[in-house]
Amino acid sequence: TGLNAGRWDYIFSFIKKFAKSSKFVLPDRSQVVMGKAFLRAYALLLIKTCHRRGAFAMGGMAAQIPVKNDPAANEAAFAKVRADKEREANDGHDGTWVAHPDLVPIAKQVFDRLMRKPNQLDRLREDVNVSRDMLLEIHEGTKTEAGFRENIR
Repeated sequence: TGLNAGRWDYIFSFIKKFAKSSKFVLPDRSQVVMGKAFLRAYALLLIKTCHRRGAFAMGGMAAQIPVKNDPAANEAAFAKVRADKEREANDGHDGTWVAHPDLVPIAKQVFDRLMRKPNQLDRLREDVNVSRDMLLEIHEGTKTEAGFRENIR
């Protein structure tokens, strides 16, 4: 058994919880990434909590999909997946998942290279001390009309 560090579910919960507070308005969603602010704290705390209890910590789903007929855009999407999976494996996640089968080799290569055992349950992340304030830290970034429209389309 284990828990998944999902980006979108957690962002939705964050927005729902703090919807009435102007103090917690997030920037455009492209700037709300797993490696920063409250999402970083959440992911590290999830790993620490899971491993302390002997449960697996799964990284979030890579939502990118291959971009047909545009090699540059396709490589940019694959590079994002690769970087995301490297962060997950380095942080201590025990596995991950992807939205498209063409991304499996990328995720597998990263985890095989960085996680040389079947899991990382022995990485208890005692170095991680997540505070309440860290779980409430808003990502820095811009809030634009275009970003708002992208969120509601």
